[in-house]
Amino acid sequence: MQSPGQDVHHRWGVLIFGDELDRDRASRIEEVLRMIIVKGEERGGRDSFGIVALDKNGELSVFKSRDRPSIAVNKMPSIINENTVAAIFNNRAEPTTEYVKAKVEDDIQPMIGEHVVVAHNGTIANDKDLETRFNLIRRSRIDTAILPPLLERFWNGSLNGLRDVLINYVIGSYALAIMDTRRPGKVWLATNFKPLYMAWYSDLKALFFASLDDYLIDSQSRPIWDMPVIRRVEPYTAMEIGGVDGTWSTVSLRREEQGRKRRVLVIASGGLDSTTAATHLLRQGYDVALLHFNYGHRAETQEDRAIKRIAEFLGVPLLEVNMDFFKVVRHSPLLGDGEINRVDEGREGAEFAHEWVPARNFVFIALATAIAEAYGYDYIATGINLEEAGAYPDNEMEFIRLLNKVMPYAVGPPNKHVELLMPVGHLVKHEIVKLGLEVGAPLHLTWSCYDNGERHCGRCGPCYMRRWAFRINGVRDPPVEYDLPSEVEEEFWRGGTKPYEIPKRPSD
Repeated sequence: MQSPGQDVHHRWGVLIFGDELDRDRASRIEEVLRMIIVKGEERGGRDSFGIVALDKNGELSVFKSRDRPSIAVNKMPSIINENTVAAIFNNRAEPTTEYVKAKVEDDIQPMIGEHVVVAHNGTIANDKDLETRFNLIRRSRIDTAILPPLLERFWNGSLNGLRDVLINYVIGSYALAIMDTRRPGKVWLATNFKPLYMAWYSDLKALFFASLDDYLIDSQSRPIWDMPVIRRVEPYTAMEIGGVDGTWSTVSLRREEQGRKRRVLVIASGGLDSTTAATHLLRQGYDVALLHFNYGHRAETQEDRAIKRIAEFLGVPLLEVNMDFFKVVRHSPLLGDGEINRVDEGREGAEFAHEWVPARNFVFIALATAIAEAYGYDYIATGINLEEAGAYPDNEMEFIRLLNKVMPYAVGPPNKHVELLMPVGHLVKHEIVKLGLEVGAPLHLTWSCYDNGERHCGRCGPCYMRRWAFRINGVRDPPVEYDLPSEVEEEFWRGGTKPYEIPKRPSD
């Protein structure tokens, strides 16, 4: 296996829809292509340029140049005509490991085989192994050149067939655009973690694709109604798109392990939200483990005691991480800088992020991702919820949704997959308590207060939300004592509340 040198380039293309392509539409499609070619040079792809167009009869038109793309495009003849159904092209920045001093046409992408044409971004790490093992004949020492003969040997032309070849034979990174002269009018796109975007220009009835979404439009300042529809090809996905018949199919490029229980690592503080989330996932059949961070915060002792009891009650593993990082960060009342907000019995603290810890959830999720990847967990779950999203931006569902977009780039190949879950992300506090009661979460063992005393203070934001969440559900808070006058407590819980019943352990 050769050492992986990054094949740094940007590949693009277009699939033209419909049976008829007049000269005017062909000219406008080519104009967009030329714009994309030039824009791509800004971020790489400076050493050569190539484009291959496929017509409806399966014939190819090829232009390749050793010039920079911005120079080559001015020398390029018109490549899109009334018979063109698709085109793929490539700007390449040549990696050190594959430098070719005297490049010939076969060294310039797209790579052309007997009937398969491939543009590739990434590194094929086992190209020499494939060449030797299957006696494949390639036309260049560039790693991408192994793909046309490999596909022509093992690919049956179907989307599932492409998936099988990529999963079973190819080691490395890739975003691919593929044409087949035997099947004109179709384009296949595939990526593991290299970026790949598509843009639908409805006025041109043409689907363009590129390494970055920025390349697919001339200006982001255009009004939204004058913009193409842009979509990312999701990591570890292959697609077959038919321009003539308007077909669209996708398939996952992940290896599926049948019969294996889904494993989830729950970032757990010992509070209501994460405890309910963990119990809910356990009831749904997940293999649950708890991850707790001792980060030098005020309630560390009580939370540590709570999480140990919760893990024992649920019968699940507990992993604790002791960290000094936030001693450097500081700048939060929870870390000793400033006072806890107790205005209006905690209402003000419940409605604004007075006790914000800089980037805490972001840091916890990053560390949890490393642990999940290393130990084979499929998911990370948090107690992020709708109630606290009103005060804390890192409790927004959008925070998790966007992080899930980058997770495929945060974990290593091959085939690693970690996804973030938010089982209570759509719930407010009283709904979380309701769910906790329904699923038998050990709410009686949880700790919510920002303080570290033997009793909940009853006057910070979390205490305020906890008390009201139980009261709204008509249940008196379980054996949790508040540091409040007894008459205040009796008045608060009087009427309409019933005693809390300790649930059975899941093992029972």
